[in-house]
Amino acid sequence: MSSPIDDLHKILNVEQLPAMPHSALSVLQLDNDVSKVNINDLVRPIESDPGLAAQVLKFLNSSYFGFQSTISNIKQGIALVGIRIVKNFVLWKAVFSLIPKSGHAGFDVGMLWQDSLRRAMFSRFLLLELKKGDPEIAFAGALLQDMAIPILLKQRKDLYGNVLNKLIQDPTTRLSILEKDGFGWTHAEAAGVLGRSWKLPALLTTIIENHLDIEEPLKNFEDHYEQSIVAMSAFLPIGIRPQWNEKEAFFFHFNTLFPGKSEIVTTLLAKVDREYEQYAAILQLAKPRIALADYLKG
Repeated sequence: MSSPIDDLHKILNVEQLPAMPHSALSVLQLDNDVSKVNINDLVRPIESDPGLAAQVLKFLNSSYFGFQSTISNIKQGIALVGIRIVKNFVLWKAVFSLIPKSGHAGFDVGMLWQDSLRRAMFSRFLLLELKKGDPEIAFAGALLQDMAIPILLKQRKDLYGNVLNKLIQDPTTRLSILEKDGFGWTHAEAAGVLGRSWKLPALLTTIIENHLDIEEPLKNFEDHYEQSIVAMSAFLPIGIRPQWNEKEAFFFHFNTLFPGKSEIVTTLLAKVDREYEQYAAILQLAKPRIALADYLKG
């Protein structure tokens, strides 16, 4: 008799999944320690793919960076913004290109990415505020934490659609609980399978795969800054809902890490709201219906 994880691997059979673009794969396989990466090793695979090169140049010339003069070549842009930022951008674009756009009644993949982007920004801004950990890996981990949901929906539309229907009917229940009850696995575990199939960086895959587990990294926060913050970001509001159902859980964990500093949350959420549009324009996402700061008023 097969185990739930065996069943998950069958659902996410590599042969049935789209392949990571070769140019992106070449970039992602570069050493995670950017001090060991020659800038030309990053330039070559990007320039070999005209479509990717055009997207990277558009990113470098976006209002997010605000350069007064136009960035006309990849090497110049990487020298200005850094290897890590461009490498992560290639990662985001590659994964986005692999995620199916079709959805399900009551489920909107565009809104899922809105939520993911806000969680990513929150994670990045919080680590920058703390001056700890790697804000860029936390950004990527939070952004991609729910990347398996649209793929699971496409691969098992009826079965996984039923789980999403239950979530719509009872919005106070976490999706992961419904998944465990129905299948014996969660979308986080599915994301781990995808991450390894697509050869995403090992640390990033680990953060994504474990984003539902906040208790363990909190015990050793000093060793797991990125994991803890990404897991905390999963408790932020879901844009399709008018209420912040996990507000109490979010602040409990935040106050566990940062006693007496809950006022930081107001500042961080306002900053996410303020700067969301710059990121969203890069990823071609619409503005959420409800600002994060507005959830604090309820």
